[in-house]
Amino acid sequence: MFNRSINLDKDILLKNKIPLLHSEPNWIKLFGSVDDKKIGNAREELMELVAKERELEIQSRELQRQKLKSMKMILGISDSINNESKVENIGLLDEYKEQVLEVNDALDEVAFMLETIPKEIRESNLKLLNATIQYSYDELKIKEKFVKEANDEIEVLRERLKGLIDKKHDYEEWINETYTFLHGLLGSEEIDKIDKERFK
Repeated sequence: MFNRSINLDKDILLKNKIPLLHSEPNWIKLFGSVDDKKIGNAREELMELVAKERELEIQSRELQRQKLKSMKMILGISDSINNESKVENIGLLDEYKEQVLEVNDALDEVAFMLETIPKEIRESNLKLLNATIQYSYDELKIKEKFVKEANDEIEVLRERLKGLIDKKHDYEEWINETYTFLHGLLGSEEIDKIDKERFK
């Protein structure tokens, strides 16, 4: 029904602190299992970005550990060269210095990605929100139409039921009054005989 995307004000979204929809319990309850391509693709993209951010954080911690280990090795080797005159360790010192430079480059790259990925995640979440709103309004239209038709039909059935109940009460009242009248005229023995004859 809706082919164009919804134009959402990003400032309002930032103020409202929209949670990451793919893991928000109410979103999951309402839309987690819907068969909608736009929602499915947007959700998948968001989940991949969130997983990528987690991997980058793990990678950053691991690189920090490597750097710390290399720095400790450099200090130890430097100490052995300066204080114990172990000149043969100079090659090893250069290796660890090279490792630190490589780790620093890798850390810079990871840090840059960690700075930019939150924006990608927000945009992806916005895309999922947009797809959710489109789907919601399509479904709202269908379901509201059904509810209106169901209410109309319930109203017709309610009127019919009311009519049937009124008619049933009228008939019951007539039956009781008729039996009372006939009992009064003929007596219960005669009425029992007629009942057996008429209702066999």
